[in-house]
Amino acid sequence: MIARVLGPLRVTMNGDSVVPAARKAKKLLAVLILNHGRVVQRDTIERELWGLDVPMSASTGIQNSVMQIRKSIALSQRGAAACRSPKEILVTEPTGYRLDVPCGELDVSHYRRLVAEAGDAAERGDLTLASAQLNSALKLWRDAPLADVPAGPVLRAHVRQLEEGRRSVLSRRVALDLRLGRYSEVIGELHALAALNPYDETLHEYLILALYLSGRRNDALAAYQDVRTAMADGTGLEPSPQLRRLQQGILSGDGSLDEHLERRLLKRPGTWERLGQPTGV
Repeated sequence: MIARVLGPLRVTMNGDSVVPAARKAKKLLAVLILNHGRVVQRDTIERELWGLDVPMSASTGIQNSVMQIRKSIALSQRGAAACRSPKEILVTEPTGYRLDVPCGELDVSHYRRLVAEAGDAAERGDLTLASAQLNSALKLWRDAPLADVPAGPVLRAHVRQLEEGRRSVLSRRVALDLRLGRYSEVIGELHALAALNPYDETLHEYLILALYLSGRRNDALAAYQDVRTAMADGTGLEPSPQLRRLQQGILSGDGSLDEHLERRLLKRPGTWERLGQPTGV
């Protein structure tokens, strides 16, 4: 089984899709993939498939969805030497169901492994490798997670977690590139990201730093004014004290900017946050 959730749901076996057409079965398969190797409790499945309005026939409905997924798996095994039956892949447990597939076949597992390896590299001081690993992790994303699955409350929580992790990974990778002196290389990407995230002060801070460190002082100050205007118009708030100190450091040219750079870019990585890891259901 090869499963892709970092974008539209794609699950194949022997080259054939095993994603069922039925809406509830598709949702169940997505939940099982995101919790592969762990038992998904029946009440969790009910919450995803029906929300708070769980019908008396929920148990039968879940069984029907399980049968549809197993049927898709069985169809993909026709003419192939199958090592395991559909029931050994989608396992019935006393309290729920478990998808038993090697984590190496899931894009989200590959993504998390690359992020963890980047953390190890950063803690060793190999910032070039750390940046490369995070870049490889980000390239696994094809679109919003489960973009074609009508998510219920359980899947929405997973999607939010994945998207927050992606933003954190992206922010960390940009910070590493700045620490590596790749100022000009990240400006275009940061301009696009800042436009998509007008209130994300970290991304705007990195854009201002990249412009300033590339010798574009006026553009850096203009970028500060852009985020200040966007925040005033959209939220009625001023930028954070940290962002204002950065602007003042650029304007004054005193030691405060050097202190900002030391604090934000030049310090050693310390303990790496394990970004995008699953928290369970």
